[in-house]
Formats: sequence, structure tokens, C-alpha cells
Amino acid sequence: MKPIADKMALDCMGMWMHRANRIVTAIYDEALTHLGLKGSQLNLLAAVFREGPIRQTDLATLFNIDETTLSRNVERMCRKGWLAPQPTVDRRSHWITVTEKGRDAIERAYPAWKLAQTEVLRRLGAEGAAALKNTIRKLQV
Repeated sequence: MKPIADKMALDCMGMWMHRANRIVTAIYDEALTHLGLKGSQLNLLAAVFREGPIRQTDLATLFNIDETTLSRNVERMCRKGWLAPQPTVDRRSHWITVTEKGRDAIERAYPAWKLAQTEVLRRLGAEGAAALKNTIRKLQV
């Protein structure tokens, strides 16, 4: 039984991906902490700003996360004044937009994001970064 557990613990791709995510997330979070932002929040802000007003359902699909988790994050960011809900005609959903305060947060965060990005790319190397992007594309269905 122990060899099976060893194999699972050492070879599990889910575990390796989780570890990679935690390491990369920590680099961005540390770089952004002085701004009161987390990397995940900055990603969400940038995505909403890039996509323009976007429905929460579409944002959940874009980030490949369930709507409940996204909803909690969006609500927190609305309370901080970075995002704002905009009602739609059917009232069953709403658009999410970036506020002026949110745009300011993106702009203020850019230098810290750039430092974190540079560090992650340094650790991965050009080949590793390209391989990671390619791997993620292959995993998306």
C-alpha cells in the first residue's frame, strides 16, 4: 500500500499543478501586498477592464471557476469600490464594470505586477514559460 501512496504523492499532476499555482500566486501576492491587492484580484480587474462590461456568467467561464466563488470575489471587490454591478434588462443577471477606483488600482499595481512577472519568467525561463502556456492550452477542453 505504501508504494501506491508514494507514487500518488510524488507523481500526481494535480498536486504538482497545485504547488506551481501556490508558488506563482505567492510571488504576485507578495509584490502587490503594499497596494492592498492580491494577484487574483488584479487578474479579475484586468479581465473586466479588457472585456468591457461583462456578465458574471461569462467572467466565470473566462476564469474557469464556478459562479459562487466568482460572486464572492466580485462582491468583495465591489465593496472596495473597484468593480460595480450594472443592471441588465432581464434582471436575472448584471454586467460588471471596472470603476475609476479600479482603473486607478490597475495603474498603480502595474509596476509591482511587472516585477512579479519578471521574477516568475526568470524562474521558468523562456522555454519553461512557453511550455507552461502550451500545457495549459492542451488541458483546456
